[in-house]
Amino acid sequence: MNNLKIFLFFTLLLPFCFTTKKLQLYQLVTRHGDRSPLYPLPNIDTEWYCYLTQYQYPSDTFDDTIQLSRLYREKFPMNEQVLEGNCSIGQLTMQGFEQHKSVGSKLRNKLILETNFLQDTLDQSETYVRSTDIRRTLLSAQGLLEGLYPTSTPQQSDNIDVVTIHTIDDQTDNMYPNSDLCPRIAQLEEEIEKSDGYQNELKQMQDVTDELNSIFGTTDLGGLTLTQIYSTIVCYQSHGKTLPSGITESMINRLHKHHNWVLDYISGHPEYARVASVMFLKDLLESMLFKINNQNNYKFQLYSGHESTLYPLIKLLGIDTVTEIPYAGHLSFQLLKEYKKYFVRITFNDQVLTIPKCKLQDCPFNSFYKLAMELIPNSYSQICQTI
Repeated sequence: MNNLKIFLFFTLLLPFCFTTKKLQLYQLVTRHGDRSPLYPLPNIDTEWYCYLTQYQYPSDTFDDTIQLSRLYREKFPMNEQVLEGNCSIGQLTMQGFEQHKSVGSKLRNKLILETNFLQDTLDQSETYVRSTDIRRTLLSAQGLLEGLYPTSTPQQSDNIDVVTIHTIDDQTDNMYPNSDLCPRIAQLEEEIEKSDGYQNELKQMQDVTDELNSIFGTTDLGGLTLTQIYSTIVCYQSHGKTLPSGITESMINRLHKHHNWVLDYISGHPEYARVASVMFLKDLLESMLFKINNQNNYKFQLYSGHESTLYPLIKLLGIDTVTEIPYAGHLSFQLLKEYKKYFVRITFNDQVLTIPKCKLQDCPFNSFYKLAMELIPNSYSQICQTI
């Protein structure tokens, strides 16, 4: 009788000893890769050359295969853009494309070669792609997909896969702080920038501002902010270009810290983080629910966006261990299942994060759902009204 009890005990216990959480859905939110400057430095002539282009073909069908007889290539004429050279402002570079290709290649090892979670070749019934309607994010998504699902040989023109990248009008896109969608965002930005804390930070940076005005021959930094100037300096550094005389390593370090401070100060404002990111969080949550309820077959979802896509979302979830978003930085939401229970794991650049309100790395889905629903308003338009 005792042996029978022992046998039954271990029979019931054994499955729990060897259980592992199995991945059900992998959502990846990325920042675009390396780009050309968005803001030319005042009174500084620097040439920028871009060799990444894209080929397009107009079509009136959404078929997954299409016959092609001609492709159209966009090209920016030399020295007719805002930047000297042949780059448009904020254009993804080959370096940026390769950054995302590398991210995709690592995902291929993890999700295909090691675990067989995804099929070896792209199947759009299990892969969903969304991007802001901006060239650098669209091309970043393409670069990541090339790493995740590499094409080894050219395909015949009558059997070319057509990959759908979903985009939304600028006026209604919720993947970044969109004041067209939510007027309260612009009002909050103005309030935050007028606050004592923000103004005190600018005073602390006044000596840097004065030095830059002297270097550029301006009185107002040419209408740019210190963070905009820093973002252009990053472009100079990533492409090995010589910075204007007078810009020192010490100054760059000060600008770097200032950029991170501004990012944290604005995005860390609880109301701002909410109105900026809560509807995108709702989209992610709904996809998880659809998966749990077997309402779609998606296993991998890619969202290609911006620094302003990731940082407010991270702050909205109460995570304070991420201090900056580099080019091709990526945040993953992984829906896991263990028996009949579901969990959410969040990583940033492949490092697992703890969700503070959950206090666990693998947050039970019910807990994650509860904390998300506490943030999601009954009426988004109501909380977006200006005050």
